[in-house]
Amino acid sequence: MRSVGLTAVLLLSVSSAHAATLTIRAQGVQPDRSMVYAGICDTSFDEATCPYKDRGRATAGTVELRIRNVKPGSYAIAVFHDVNGNGKLDRSFIGLPNEPYGFSNDVGRRGPPNFEAARIVVTEPATTVVIPIR
Repeated sequence: MRSVGLTAVLLLSVSSAHAATLTIRAQGVQPDRSMVYAGICDTSFDEATCPYKDRGRATAGTVELRIRNVKPGSYAIAVFHDVNGNGKLDRSFIGLPNEPYGFSNDVGRRGPPNFEAARIVVTEPATTVVIPIR
């Protein structure tokens, strides 16, 4: 019985040895009853290439999202405040965002976001990224 418990502890240690907690601080959020969404993407900003996602209630100032068990590596992060509560980033007829958004490294302010410029490195045991929402 004792060896089973030790085996479980060893397996747990090994499985969490290659994982990190990524904390995203979305700053400049206006309070309302909607959500702030984040996608942590590995090859592009296409939602299908975002292996980690999270959301949190929009509160005044900073919304903090914690994503656990993120594989250490290089990612780019996209965040948006879903003001109207429909679960997606609304865009104008020419494709520009109609809701507040932000990207890691604060890219995409003067044109489409550059994925490579938005890359951040997630390391063990924890990484924190601050993203201004505008």
